[in-house]
Amino acid sequence: MDNPEMDLLSLPDEFKLQIFKKLNWNILKNVKLVCKNFYLLIEKNIQSLDRPKANSVSICYKEDKISRVDYSLIVTEDTFLREPTKRVDFGNDDNYEKFLKNIDFTEIKHLCLRNHSSKEFISVRYYCKFGSDFSTYNFSAKLPNGRYCRKYISFRIRNSKKFGILYDCTILSKESLRKLGLFERCGPYFVGKKIVMDLLTGNSMLEYENIPINTHKLLYAQIMDHLNELRFFSLENTCNHKRFKLFFHKTSKFEVFWKNFYREFFDQIRFNNKVVEINNHNVCSLKSSSIKCSICGIKHEYSIVYEKNSKTLCIQLL
Repeated sequence: MDNPEMDLLSLPDEFKLQIFKKLNWNILKNVKLVCKNFYLLIEKNIQSLDRPKANSVSICYKEDKISRVDYSLIVTEDTFLREPTKRVDFGNDDNYEKFLKNIDFTEIKHLCLRNHSSKEFISVRYYCKFGSDFSTYNFSAKLPNGRYCRKYISFRIRNSKKFGILYDCTILSKESLRKLGLFERCGPYFVGKKIVMDLLTGNSMLEYENIPINTHKLLYAQIMDHLNELRFFSLENTCNHKRFKLFFHKTSKFEVFWKNFYREFFDQIRFNNKVVEINNHNVCSLKSSSIKCSICGIKHEYSIVYEKNSKTLCIQLL
């Protein structure tokens, strides 16, 4: 006797989902068109199914409304080729949130947030060389005064999650962007600071509203203040952090801070009561002497180096 044919439509939803999870996005799109039951089930569970992966995302907003998104998709994960950039315009928030649901943003290499009215923007680019243990992030921005800052922050961090994975894509929801302060004056600037903080700490659960915001204080001083408040540089927390190099390019007025904040900062983190200081016509630097950690057995060393000619500030944990 022939076995009866399996009727997919009659299967319980949990069994249908097991089958759907094995299908790629192109097939799923066609399955959605078969019947209303499949369409509703796939839409309801879309974030647990295969979706096209975004390579780059540029979000344009005006006041508190997201007006459009320019994005490109990864063609194949093996080669990480990307498709040409596409554009989607949104008439309301529901259409934007639906767009987010249908794309996987965990692999994004470039994120840009752009204010259509003021022309401000923040851009973050992610790089990781094949076989390297370090990830590199470059930040560029256009500020409210019209100044364009190309690669104003860059840092290398060991074995870091990409920001898409770090936030599990939730950073792009309108509510998250609002909490980050995107729709306020200097909004892209605030979001950039938040991303830097979360990538350094590896913690995307920091309270959005508790991030210190001071438009009159230079960005590198704000970030260092906040990390210090979190005791990020304390000896007992050092072995929990990844090795990193954080660069602030074209910094100004740094030498004004040198004699106060940074000396106070190193007084708090000196490991064995020794700090090496260099201050000449080329460079200002403070470096803590290495000490072998009793917890992890690694020698930790913090340093702050300011190159006067290039106006580049480097803060690193080795």
